[in-house]
Amino acid sequence: MPELLWKKYIDFEVEEGERERARALYERLVVLSGHVKVWISYALFEAGSMPMPRSTWEDDEGGETEVKMVEGDVDLARRVFDQGYKDFKSKGLKQEVRLYSVSICTFMLTISSDWLCCWYGKNSKKSTAHQQT
Repeated sequence: MPELLWKKYIDFEVEEGERERARALYERLVVLSGHVKVWISYALFEAGSMPMPRSTWEDDEGGETEVKMVEGDVDLARRVFDQGYKDFKSKGLKQEVRLYSVSICTFMLTISSDWLCCWYGKNSKKSTAHQQT
């Protein structure tokens, strides 16, 4: 149950655009709980986009706030997955290692498919433009 309180606090920091604060909370939580879901959530947090810090938000003429997003870092996410994997292996937690390995594979497939779609989309536009000339 305490993990849910931590997660709410982390979610608050993410909504505020405070990536460093959220990262620090995740670092503390993985040490305290070491739960597989916490490691997965931490890695996905690093890979995901989030709003810029609230102090950088701008109001437009209509009084609405424009919130810009900051991309996540896939390399940091991979490092977190690697840390978690090593943590489970060092503790001899076979079931967690299996579950975590499946999560890593799913993550890598998602990243790969996103990259392929992006690459294919860019190249298909180039080939379409080339065909039209």
